Amino acid sequence: MEATMMNNQFLTPNLYTTISDVEIIDCLVDFGYMPKDFNQNQVISFVKDENFYLVLFMMTDDGQKGFLMYEILDFTMHVQELYMMSHLFKSLVASNKNNYTYRKAQYKLEEMLGMVPTFRALYKKTFDTDDYTMAA
Repeated sequence: MEATMMNNQFLTPNLYTTISDVEIIDCLVDFGYMPKDFNQNQVISFVKDENFYLVLFMMTDDGQKGFLMYEILDFTMHVQELYMMSHLFKSLVASNKNNYTYRKAQYKLEEMLGMVPTFRALYKKTFDTDDYTMAA
């Protein structure tokens, strides 16, 4: 799979991404989320240490395989990154490339957006009434 970005980088101060297979596999193994099947595209999401992880495993039509991982640091306090990623995947779905995989990633992000107040309560984070992103 041809890489169009550096192996790893911070897209924002709280949004980290990598395409390093070694780093991603280490993370998945360390946290117990390593997939058993590598014959289809997959989306894996989980929360560890107040950080949200979204991992995509994708295969191209010519059989090449690769991982892509996003990590949002302290995601309950950095909701704008969840919104940004949700919009990114919505655009990717519209482009029809890996439509099912990107749609699944978008759904996982939307689920997390809905669960932010619950995670804030779980982590004992204070809710700022001026936080427009949590306005319902």
